[in-house]
Amino acid sequence: RPGVLVISGTGCIALGRDAGGRTHRCGGWGWLLDGAGSAMDIGRDGLALSVQMADGRLAETPLRAALWQALAVETPQQVKAAVVAEGFAPAGFARLAPLLDAAAAGGDVQARGVIERSAEALAQMVAGVSLSLGLARPAVCAVGGALEHLGTLQGSLARAVEEHCPGAQLQAAAGDACAGALRLAAQAALRC
Repeated sequence: RPGVLVISGTGCIALGRDAGGRTHRCGGWGWLLDGAGSAMDIGRDGLALSVQMADGRLAETPLRAALWQALAVETPQQVKAAVVAEGFAPAGFARLAPLLDAAAAGGDVQARGVIERSAEALAQMVAGVSLSLGLARPAVCAVGGALEHLGTLQGSLARAVEEHCPGAQLQAAAGDACAGALRLAAQAALRC
């Protein structure tokens, strides 16, 4: 059916389809180019805040200690070494996103800013797809690990979507990725 799917996990993307079958995508260009709204981006931004806290550019909050404890580091130099170590990659940053979400829920202003910027980026993708396809008041399905598990991101996304795409209807997914793949396979089998 017509609408927009926005996915935020380690990475993120928004995809849409209109009633005529035309599709459009926003985002999903890889973490080096376009990760805003993803768990990777949330974790990376949190670590950036933590080193700014450590060197005196920002006031210290419990967020720094929580992130550094998760990485088992004690200095900004160790943070830098951890994030460039082989195997850290986008997933290493994404694993830190729940700590930012919890800090934001607990009132940490810096963490809240990261979460809100991420929700804003996702809502802009939804609006971009909607505009490109001429979807007025589209159905929007938000899925992916970050949107399923980060409560403050979910709430912030709902507010941001309403601001950027007034009348959009957030709705639950009809199934997961496996269910979708099975449905597509069944449709393909019927065409043979």
